Amino acid sequence: MSKCESNVDELIVPELTGIPGTVSSKLSDFRDWRGDTSVDISDLCTAVSNPEVCGLTVTAIDFVNPCARYSEVSFEVGGDVVHGRLIEPAGRARTSELVPLCLMFHDIDRPVRGWHHMTRFAAMGYAVLALDDDVIGCSDLQQGITSPAFVKRIRWGCALSKVARNLDSVDPDRMFAWGEGLGGGVALAVCALDERGLACAAVANPLPGGLEALSSRVRGSVLMGTSLMDAVSAPKGQFAVFNGLECDRRHIIYAKYAHERINAFENEVVDFFNQTFYPCSLA
Repeated sequence: MSKCESNVDELIVPELTGIPGTVSSKLSDFRDWRGDTSVDISDLCTAVSNPEVCGLTVTAIDFVNPCARYSEVSFEVGGDVVHGRLIEPAGRARTSELVPLCLMFHDIDRPVRGWHHMTRFAAMGYAVLALDDDVIGCSDLQQGITSPAFVKRIRWGCALSKVARNLDSVDPDRMFAWGEGLGGGVALAVCALDERGLACAAVANPLPGGLEALSSRVRGSVLMGTSLMDAVSAPKGQFAVFNGLECDRRHIIYAKYAHERINAFENEVVDFFNQTFYPCSLA
């Protein structure tokens, strides 16, 4: 049986569940919500199935860092040119010939994270390959998981996974995904639809709506963070996504955050990945 952990019961005060607007009232309503899993995802699955990658180029960037190598990646898939940022551990940071790799996806209304932010993964002995695509907003996601902009990003994400799996320095069995908001939705969808699946994923406030239709397909373990004040990614919908997962999973709920970066959760993400890939070192 898969393992399921959540701090939801710690946040519910039974005496307050009947008072509308309280955290306890919201969580008692959200706790067992499963949403709508009847969405037809057949076209989506077909669109992202076994993406054909061609014209791959990996161009080194001369950043002076003895512990990391930096490159820009580009390739074509489905008539689109896709770009990514690749960082690989080097020198003292490289502890093995083949290293784990993080597929990173960014949120709506913001571009790919900077090279400096991603270098922290190299310091942990991981490579990172981040999707570097155009910025989109909520208006591009009105059809939920069937929105063309989202389907396209899942296809790009699955293609990125395929590229990463064939890099000489990467262990194909130790690949994982990380994303916030839209990036969290793409990360979950890639875990669900990638041809080989990923070892694990960490996601914060994933969107768009309807992701619960993909939950049961997710392989590997999942760490999810949910902000109860999020007005962009409905918390109730996030519970539906989590409750539909059948893999090992952990849900951390934050009562006082909106759709924003949560430093405490990012610390949990680091622990989650380290415990997945280097359990002996944390004993």
